[in-house]
Amino acid sequence: MEDMLTPLVNRDLKEMILEANNKKTNLEILGHGTKRTIGRINSDATPLSLRRLSEITLYEPSELVLSARAGTPIVEIERALKSYNQQLPFEYLDFSRVFGTEPGWGTIGSIFATNFSGSRRILKGSARDHLLGVNAINGRGEEFKSGGRVMKNVAGYDLAKFMANSWGTLGVMTDVTMKLLPAPVDECTLFMYGLGEDIALEALRAAVATPYEISGAVYLNQEHAHSCLEGVTYVRDKSVTAMRLENTSKSIAYRSERIRDLLSAFGDIYYIDQPESQIFWQNMRQLMFLSEPEDAIWRISTTPRKAYQSARQIKKLVDAKVSYDWAGGLLWVTTRGVSDMGSSDIRRIVAEAGGFATLIRPGAGASSDVSPFHPLDPSHMKLTKGIKDMFDPNGVLNPGRMYDGI
Repeated sequence: MEDMLTPLVNRDLKEMILEANNKKTNLEILGHGTKRTIGRINSDATPLSLRRLSEITLYEPSELVLSARAGTPIVEIERALKSYNQQLPFEYLDFSRVFGTEPGWGTIGSIFATNFSGSRRILKGSARDHLLGVNAINGRGEEFKSGGRVMKNVAGYDLAKFMANSWGTLGVMTDVTMKLLPAPVDECTLFMYGLGEDIALEALRAAVATPYEISGAVYLNQEHAHSCLEGVTYVRDKSVTAMRLENTSKSIAYRSERIRDLLSAFGDIYYIDQPESQIFWQNMRQLMFLSEPEDAIWRISTTPRKAYQSARQIKKLVDAKVSYDWAGGLLWVTTRGVSDMGSSDIRRIVAEAGGFATLIRPGAGASSDVSPFHPLDPSHMKLTKGIKDMFDPNGVLNPGRMYDGI
């Protein structure tokens, strides 16, 4: 990218933000740019990448805590954790297959700033739930710190959580501290084939409602399943309903038998052991089932019990394919050949169900007028703008990235 700013230390970043305020210019905040095309890009903004703010600054395996500069690639953090058999509690999403970028090159700052979380969210929560603290610089050029190295009750605003899902519009995170967990000793995945969406979601909800700690509950339609199961033995040309179990081998053996007993009425259940199970969930994390370049991609969050009805209504009005994560709480919808990508129908249906629809990637030939993020009602828009004005009164940081005028 031309004329990209790349601060080496916090002082450089602060001066760049202050200069942008003085010159009344805008900054486009980036890590390595792996999610750059999600949301609107202000063509007049100067790109500012945190890629040189890259270092693991503290790692205490015995305390299950790690701190890193915001531009540290996630692949480096995972490499450090692997040496101590530890992991991030949440699963991040790797958009490399969707956008044609380098796998694992997303930065830890961008993971918290976007708060996209993968399949393990149903058991362990989202990325922001494990963010202990941040150092950041707001749009005024003021440094601030929030949180620390332990989970505790917070009086007033928890700015660390506040920064998550802000997409760099409120401030630029320079350092993040996060909670870790021991990596599971073993895992398996239970597969069911050929179930219809409604029946599959009923089975997944039943499994997740048990005390058997399901850490992944996914339904992939026939077309999506074919793209996602590379390297995994499975029944071809069938939809796939998948449930992951993690922990010790003995615990998994017991829990998998209980789940099989519970779901026996839904059909045959197949056991996929650790090597192929890990491949499957890695494919899920890389969104391989969304790799068709012609498709528009929607990410829709809703309640599991409203998921099927919402999907059914969408498919009546739009040529769409739907797969589900989080036992139905998250829908991945692909559309093709529609100029507005079905946005008006999709967002109306999702809003009626109390959910949110985010356009991850426009389809081939699609209109650029569609708002990437789900529109806010007037009261929430007013509140969002007020918060933006407090942190970034001159609109220097990622203006218009999420919403016009913000």
